[in-house]
Amino acid sequence: MVYSAIVVTLKIPAQEIVVSCPHCDKSEAVRRSGKHRGGNQRYQCTSCNKTFCLSPGTTAHPPEFRAMVLKAYQERSSMRGISRTFGISRDTLYTWLAEKK
Repeated sequence: MVYSAIVVTLKIPAQEIVVSCPHCDKSEAVRRSGKHRGGNQRYQCTSCNKTFCLSPGTTAHPPEFRAMVLKAYQERSSMRGISRTFGISRDTLYTWLAEKK
């Protein structure tokens, strides 16, 4: 696949932002590349083929959610039931239990 170099600029009222690659610092080789699972815009540099977000943020579960899941485990719920109810994997639950000890 061959991509033509497109300069991506974000137009915000009263200002314009030029997006440049944080890895190779080229702004003329950056193009949009979908959305991050947190909802942020992702970009791809066509010169170094790396993808990035301008403000990545975090997709980790909040501490209150983790405490609620661990409390459900302390109340003797099954691990499969907890993972189905809260929508997390059992591996995540095992990791949180190991960190707690």
